[in-house]
Amino acid sequence: MGTIIIIAAYGVYAAFWIRFFLHTLAWWRGRREDPVVFLPRRPSTITTWVLTVRDVVLFWRLLKVNPTLWIGEYVFHATFLLVMLRHLRYFLDPVPAWVWDLQLPGLIAGYALPVSLVYILIVRSCSEREKYSSPANMLLLLLLLAVSGTGVLMHALFKPDLIGVKLFSLGVLSLTPAPLPGGALFPMHAVLVLVVVALLPTHIVTAPLVILEARRRDLGLPQVMHEMDK
Repeated sequence: MGTIIIIAAYGVYAAFWIRFFLHTLAWWRGRREDPVVFLPRRPSTITTWVLTVRDVVLFWRLLKVNPTLWIGEYVFHATFLLVMLRHLRYFLDPVPAWVWDLQLPGLIAGYALPVSLVYILIVRSCSEREKYSSPANMLLLLLLLAVSGTGVLMHALFKPDLIGVKLFSLGVLSLTPAPLPGGALFPMHAVLVLVVVALLPTHIVTAPLVILEARRRDLGLPQVMHEMDK
């Protein structure tokens, strides 16, 4: 089982970064062919970047369209970030002091994360505005809920061998595989994470670029992403 998870991890993460690189490269090539973007100190371009940063950090577009859904989405992304930072202790050796400082906030976020996902699922299911949500999007939310749920169960009830978990994680990163820790929940958790990464849509991976192109559309500038998708 451990060997299968290790091979799957290498394959999934290699595919993830290849997909991210190719999508970003295609976007960059399209930008280079767009002379409007590279005019120095062009006010509309500066405005585009400023508004894009606001959209990415505050989810501004979602806030204006659906404030109810925005609450859940913002809590989800904030708690997800803290949980990811907390998990760095399993992948870094030695662990930086700032990662240890984030352990308590990350722990609290870990319990809030599944709550935010349940909230999002309820809003998306009940809101007429969100009826266009694709089955793939809902499946991704359910998988994330399963990932966070198994994480909470491992912390609260079925604690795995944390030393074994860290050795396994470091082994995967250093290409020196270590034995898979005992218990059923950790392998399930790891497999679910790999499934989420494999199913993650490109537009989520490159969300800042997508938002940037939306802002360019709003300001009447040429759009690269739409040209690439044709």
